[in-house]
Amino acid sequence: MCTKVVTIQLPARLYNELQSLAAEEHTDLVDVIDRLVTAASQYHTWLRDLTALREQVNQNGGLRVGASKEEVVERLRQTRHEIFGAEYAHLYR
Repeated sequence: MCTKVVTIQLPARLYNELQSLAAEEHTDLVDVIDRLVTAASQYHTWLRDLTALREQVNQNGGLRVGASKEEVVERLRQTRHEIFGAEYAHLYR
């Protein structure tokens, strides 16, 4: 199977840093680049998921930052009661 190859130009400083990383890891320069691209891709996926989670939290009333300790505890109790009612109450009827 033939792998398509492309040639890129890098600043000498960046190329030297990549070569240094490859030497430290006793691996090929291409493996270092592959690992860095994979890590960047995972980071972007994580960031996209975090953004979606933040939007979901905001749509469902937010975290109510700045509420007093008592208000937070009461809200947690209320949420726990709602979850219990929705998920487990039928087991005790």
